[in-house]
Amino acid sequence: MALKINRTITKVTRIVGWGLVIITLVCFAKVYFWEKTYYKEQTVMARAKSQSVITKIPNLAGLRTTALSDAEYKQFQVESKAPKYIKIERTKLDTIVCGKNLSSDGAIQLADSINEAAWYTGTSNPGDGGAIVISGVSSYNGFEGAFRGLDTLEKGDKIKLISGDNNEYDYEVVSISITSNKDANKVLPTAQQRQDGKETLSLISISSGENSFVLVRATKQ
Repeated sequence: MALKINRTITKVTRIVGWGLVIITLVCFAKVYFWEKTYYKEQTVMARAKSQSVITKIPNLAGLRTTALSDAEYKQFQVESKAPKYIKIERTKLDTIVCGKNLSSDGAIQLADSINEAAWYTGTSNPGDGGAIVISGVSSYNGFEGAFRGLDTLEKGDKIKLISGDNNEYDYEVVSISITSNKDANKVLPTAQQRQDGKETLSLISISSGENSFVLVRATKQ
């Protein structure tokens, strides 16, 4: 009888022991995956905090006014995830998108030509769910630029981005605003923020001789 009781106790002890081992392993696994997720999020947050903020409209000077040739358009290349082309049916916009950074004083840099657009490389790639900022010129010393007519866009109008790997991304205009250049530091930082929790495309249109700029905001469909 005692032998039977001892065997039962031994069996229960083993079950409890294995149970404790399993519980310990589960706890370690939870801590591991929690830390992995946590540090991944912290890395993303750190990158976001280090992102330079647009605060100024650049002075327009020294820009090319020659038209973009068909060969230049077709042969243009960017990294696979970067925006390559931008198209707006209403304004007949269809041009290349060059990667640019900010100047040391926080002004967004433009493309070298008024007939091209510039993507601020400190913002998101299309399809990544973040905020994308693209700038361009509407007029320059009497010449019309690629971003002419952006102030005529209406809510619901479509904007298309095509990335270097030829994926297409559609955006719908949700707001159009015209702001004085002196208030750029108050408005331009919002261009780097998502709207309504959606991937957001901000277009900044600049004209020479004007003291204001156009900001178009569109969300991914």
